[in-house]
Parts: sequence; structure tokens; C-alpha cells
Amino acid sequence: MSKVKSIIILIVTALVVGFFGFACFVSGPVPNSVKDYKSVFGSISKGIDLAGGYYAVLEPNGKADISDGEMSSIMDTIRKRLSDNGYDNVWIEKQDSTSIRVEIPEVKNPEDVLKYVGSQGKLEFRDSSGTVWLTGKDVKNAGMGYDENGNPAVTLEFTADGQKKFKDATAHVSSSSDKKLYIYLGDEQVSAPTCESEINSKTAQIQLNGGSAEEAKSLASVITSGSLEVDLKMVESGAMSATLGQNAVNNAMLAAGIGLIVIFLLLIAFYGGMGIAAAIALLVYVLLYVGVLAVFPFVQLTFPGIAGIILSIGMAVDANVVIFDRVKEEYASGKTRKAAISVGYKHAVVTVIDSNVTTLLAAGVLWILTSGSLKGFAITLFLGTVVSMITAIFVTRAFTSVVAGLVKEDRRDRFLSLKREVEAA
Repeated sequence: MSKVKSIIILIVTALVVGFFGFACFVSGPVPNSVKDYKSVFGSISKGIDLAGGYYAVLEPNGKADISDGEMSSIMDTIRKRLSDNGYDNVWIEKQDSTSIRVEIPEVKNPEDVLKYVGSQGKLEFRDSSGTVWLTGKDVKNAGMGYDENGNPAVTLEFTADGQKKFKDATAHVSSSSDKKLYIYLGDEQVSAPTCESEINSKTAQIQLNGGSAEEAKSLASVITSGSLEVDLKMVESGAMSATLGQNAVNNAMLAAGIGLIVIFLLLIAFYGGMGIAAAIALLVYVLLYVGVLAVFPFVQLTFPGIAGIILSIGMAVDANVVIFDRVKEEYASGKTRKAAISVGYKHAVVTVIDSNVTTLLAAGVLWILTSGSLKGFAITLFLGTVVSMITAIFVTRAFTSVVAGLVKEDRRDRFLSLKREVEAA
């Protein structure tokens, strides 16, 4: 690559990195506007340890023998209620065998939250006029299934009495103007399937018209929890202050920034031009990583999550070191620069993938089996490791060629810190 072309690419890269770096980390007032700009990093939702929030402990009122499946359905219903009302990053778990603890970060109106996590409400099947045809006691079970076209749907199973009531309900609704049977949990409408004809069956399906399997599972859980007719009482609730706060985030990010600068200097000192390419790739990695964290709604920034971010950066650095050392070994053994880079990357990438897959498996298990702050750590580590592999394998190699073009051909080997083995006399 020519020197002019390399300089142009690096200038464009610097401008792009600078622009996205500003967008990712700088917040402040918008010129000629009363609104403030919130950085991409700042838009990532924060956990209770960083932002504070509200908590509530719920217990079933008058029903002690609740199975794990029933408890799970109740928790899914609470989670859906909160999500539908803008509270996506909630932590819900069983506190003991009969109670549920709900923690919601960044609560603006505690009274609304209490309303959403309070009584389950009664499950009712109504027509457009509000007439109730069935209740939760008429539904024996609800689960995810598939319709005749293979699309996700919700399968309902009725009791004997419920089957008769459902037959009457569908006969009435199918002859009405809107042909809809409205399903309510308390005062909240959870579904409104269309009934084209009378249905006299022990089972029925709610088609979601293109909805996902997750939507089908969620709706089935809501209906199941409503059919339990469990009334929840709130035994404890209150505000939770941020145990760490924004200062902890700022200090952690400052530490990460200082650490990156030190890493850049060490990479350049040990690997020359390849170290410069790695430093550029790491900057690209950081911006991509922040973008990925902001895009996915299930990411919640907690202090352990920040630890996962910093560990992921370390994984990215380690991948570059492994690759560069292998390239230097190949060159020292007598290969040309281009051959050494090609063979070195080919062999080192296998090692990088092997080591990162181990990390991904561990993070994946933590993601699935844990909750709360530990889950936040697992999520940031998993996503960061995936992004680090991509940047180390593809971005660093591309910029190695770009950086090498800054010097003349006869000086490129030395510029990239590539040396031959010294033969013994």
C-alpha cells in the first residue's frame, strides 16, 4: 500500500473514530436547544447499584402451596406488566419458597410501580360489550404451540365447564361485528383473538399473526398466572439508593481509559507498527462494543458489568499479543513479511478462537443460570468477547497493512518489529 493511501485511510479513520468517540462518551447541552444530548454510553440502562430504584416483596395471599411452575408464571406476568409500562431492566426472583422480590432501577413514580406489581388481577374472557364469558378457573392450562402454518401460537386447554362456556362465547362473538374475544388480566387487556366460528373443543389456539415464540411464551405465562387466581399482597417495599452511584461509573471509566493508554504505549514499544495497528483496532473495538451494549435492550450496566467490560478489553489485547507473537516467530524462522503475517494470523487465530470460546461458554452458563449483578457481568463479558474476536482477527490485520504503508518498503520489516533469528557462530 502506498504512503499517500495509508495517510488518507488513517486520516479518515481518525475523523470517524473521533466523531463516534464523541457520540459515545460526551453528553451535554444541544446548541440552540433546551434539550441535552445523552451519550450512547449514558443511554445504557443502569442497575440499582449504580442508579438506585425501588423494590417490593410479594407473597400470595391465602395460598401457600404454590408450585415452582405457578410461581414462574406469576413472575413472568409481573415482568410483562413492567415491561409494557417502560420498565424493561427489572430483577425478579424468588426470595424464598413463597415470596417474590422485585427490584426496578431508575423508578420515576413509585406509586405506578406498586400498581404494576400488586394484585395479579382476575383473568376474564369478554366480548366487546364487556360481558364476561369465562374466567381463570375455566382455563386448565396454557402453553406455547404452533399453528397449522408452523407459526408460534398459544394453546389453551379448558376444563369441562370451561369448554361449554367457550363454545357459547365463540358462538356469540363470531356473529358480532368485530368477531373478537378480549382476554383481560385485571383491567389490562392481554390479547384479543378473532373468532370466525363457534368452537366446541377442549383446546383452542390463539394465533399471533407473525408474533415470535417469546411473545407466545409470555402470553401463555400471563394466562396461566391469571388462571391461578392468586392474589398477591405486598409485605415489604421501599426505595433503594444507589450503593455506588455515578461517581463509581466515572472512576471505572477513567481507570479503563488510563489503562488503555498504558496498553497502547506498551503495544507500540514491543510491536512497533503492529502495535500502532492494534491500538487503532482497540479504539474501534471500544466504540463497537459500546454500540452493541446500547443496542441490546437486555443489557443493564451494573458494577460487575463494568468489570466484565474491562475484562473484555483485556481479552481483546491478549488476542492481539498472541497473533503478533506468532507473526514474529514465523518471520524469525525465515519467511517473508507477507508470508509471516499470513501464516501467523492463520495459526494464531485458531488459538484465539479456542481461548475465547472457553470464555464464551463460561459467560453463557452464567448468563443463563444466574440473575442480578452476576448476570450483568456475564452479558457484558459475552458480548465483549465476541466483538474482541472480530476486531482482533479482521480489523487489526487490515490496519497492519495500512500502517506498514507509512514507511518505505525496505524499512517495513523493522518498522513492524520483525527480526530474524541470530544464528550462533
